[in-house]
Amino acid sequence: MEWQMKVVAQKDLDRELRPFLTARRVHRPSGGWLRTARKALGLSAAAMAKDLRVSPSAVFQMERAESKDTITLRRLEDAARAMSCQLVYAIVPYQGNFEGQAIEWVKRYLWRKKAERKRKRKLALAIAAIEKSEGQQGSPLAKQRLRRLVEAIREKVKKEEAAR
Repeated sequence: MEWQMKVVAQKDLDRELRPFLTARRVHRPSGGWLRTARKALGLSAAAMAKDLRVSPSAVFQMERAESKDTITLRRLEDAARAMSCQLVYAIVPYQGNFEGQAIEWVKRYLWRKKAERKRKRKLALAIAAIEKSEGQQGSPLAKQRLRRLVEAIREKVKKEEAAR
């Protein structure tokens, strides 16, 4: 039931974000969106500063902050509003859509689980072989090393299971 709700949520999100999926192919202008939009609208830094109630140098600082990816969303929204614009913000997958991304995540998860089961099976076979060889003749030192190896493997498996 829970996974069905997730699938519905992914489809809803894909439907809502459909217009933004084409936007991921658009790259930010070299001067940044703030400067580009301000100049396209014919606004001077002084006029924009007046609307923002800051100095013109603060407008230039905002534009530099945007180009360096250090501007906050709040400041970006304030600047957009000062230009009579709206900030449009979305997170979209690099490729495909959310439903497709979820399918890829599930595939990776199942692959990891399968690899983990395979690794545990190999460890179990190794432990069984070591334990079997303990019953055979050999030096006490070799048997002691084998016991330590078995215990180390068991501890590692326990720690990995506890970490999950």
